[in-house]
Amino acid sequence: MKEHLTTLLLFLISTDTTFGKDQNTSLFKAGNVAFHDGRFGQALTNYQAQINTGVVSAPLHFNLATAAFHDRQLGRAIFHYRQAHSLDPRDKNIHHNLKIARDEVHNGSPPKPGLWQRLTGFSTLNEWTLVAATPLTAWFIWLATINIRPQWKRHGAIIRPLFGGAAIILTLIAVFTWHSQTSHKWGVINGETVARFGPVKASPDQFKWFDGAEVEINRVHGEWLLVRDITDRQGWVHSESILRPDS
Repeated sequence: MKEHLTTLLLFLISTDTTFGKDQNTSLFKAGNVAFHDGRFGQALTNYQAQINTGVVSAPLHFNLATAAFHDRQLGRAIFHYRQAHSLDPRDKNIHHNLKIARDEVHNGSPPKPGLWQRLTGFSTLNEWTLVAATPLTAWFIWLATINIRPQWKRHGAIIRPLFGGAAIILTLIAVFTWHSQTSHKWGVINGETVARFGPVKASPDQFKWFDGAEVEINRVHGEWLLVRDITDRQGWVHSESILRPDS
């Protein structure tokens, strides 16, 4: 059962450890203790160490993000709220805290989701895959059934197009959702960062991105990334200056 404890400014941290049935959750629990003691830096260390063990969990990313916000690390907070959102897109607490964190970013302009993301973003990719597999599974069960009960073949005129059509439509939704999520490369600026004209440190400065700015990654050149924000400002930044889901 998920339990939440209230902290400052309507921010919550989760004590849900259901992600760790077969895993050691001591780091997560130690992070919660440190958080409630006001030792946000130590909480961050514990949560990150738990993530480094391979745990994939919305509550874990949520708590790390909340600790980062209290430690005034806006980029890290926004990044992990977005990670939590991708794992649990219907959680209202994640939406609430992500909005608050984004409001704190200097000159921040959060990205606007595309049409497909708005249509399918209420479920995770795993959920869409499961939904797509359901009519396909039912189709195979029916094929197996008519081998046992041949008299049921007369229902095939209804069942074949019904399950077949549903399987095709839902599979296409899952494929397009996968493509939408994997083709869109995004990141969050971690700390005030200079955008340069070229992918070298000696390149002239263009402008500064503030901590927490959300960007789209257009090109990769060695350790440098060409990124663009929602206002179409574009520049090269070092990979150490940006948090990415695939890094």
